[in-house]
Amino acid sequence: DESKVRNRDVPARYDRHGFKDGPLRNGVIGQRPPSINPERLKDFGEEDYLGGGVKTWEMKIVSHNEELLRDSASRPDRITLSAYDKCIRFEDISAAAFKIQCGVQKTPCMYSRLSKQYGMDLYLKKEFLQYTGSVKERGALYLLMSLQQEQQRKGVIVASDNNFSMAVAYHASEHRIPVFVIMSTGTSPARVKMCRDYGAMVISYGATARDSQLHARRLAQENGYLYLEEEDNAVYLSGLGTMGMEVYEQVPKLDAMIFPAGAHCGLLAGSAVALKHLNPSISVIGVESEGFPVLQQSLNIGQPGDDRSQSIQPFYRDVSGPCFASNSLQLTEKFVDKVVTVRKA
Repeated sequence: DESKVRNRDVPARYDRHGFKDGPLRNGVIGQRPPSINPERLKDFGEEDYLGGGVKTWEMKIVSHNEELLRDSASRPDRITLSAYDKCIRFEDISAAAFKIQCGVQKTPCMYSRLSKQYGMDLYLKKEFLQYTGSVKERGALYLLMSLQQEQQRKGVIVASDNNFSMAVAYHASEHRIPVFVIMSTGTSPARVKMCRDYGAMVISYGATARDSQLHARRLAQENGYLYLEEEDNAVYLSGLGTMGMEVYEQVPKLDAMIFPAGAHCGLLAGSAVALKHLNPSISVIGVESEGFPVLQQSLNIGQPGDDRSQSIQPFYRDVSGPCFASNSLQLTEKFVDKVVTVRKA
């Protein structure tokens, strides 16, 4: 009868973690994104609101990319992450934006008070308002959502206390993917507690990061977990590149965009692909510390460098360690206009 017809037309209910029948999350149009971490709102001052004239926006994905997503989701043999070791295209970033739109914040890009001082319109993208305080949530979430369902059931494992691990811990827990984080015994109790609060099983092992990584790889092999690290595969880079798309939508008549670079230059490389596709005249500039100019050195020699001499300094927690591979370097060479170094203040 008519009531039964109406009931069939009503979509199934979803809980806050996504689909009720499994851990695969493709995002639900209309679903509210997670709230911004209240601890980070204190840095979001009233003066940044431009006297109340805040502009909002919604990302628009063309139908062609939606068809690509539906086609890839309908294939039972989901592509493994190793198959994504290729240079990314703008279409890959569009697909990533569509899939993660309900899992990460569309953070504001606000007019800066420094504009008057420097005689130009400056805008600051406030990625610290992501729940874990890092842009790396974009890449980590897309990595997790790209896993096969069987691997999502088995779980993932990471080995560090950096922002990437925190992002994996939070989003894996939110999507009911078992997540294990191996940290060295010297990790601060505050970082350990934070990671556990995100929902991860934290294991302290080894005196060094290298010890933790070896232990994590061993546990992954023995238990079927997927060992994740901050690499430059196309899935992760595509997720990071969504930030470049957002800034293009938020800032009218964008002339140039400056990114942090260093050993992990995925944000720079991924966003450059998006920006140059949308407007080739936009200047894309990377900035790294002159005390750790690994990207500039790698561009000079034409291959990824392995200079980790500064990795012991706390300042380089998230720009040292395993350096980028060929994907990020190729994208940087092709799409980034300039890489400069600055002194540590």
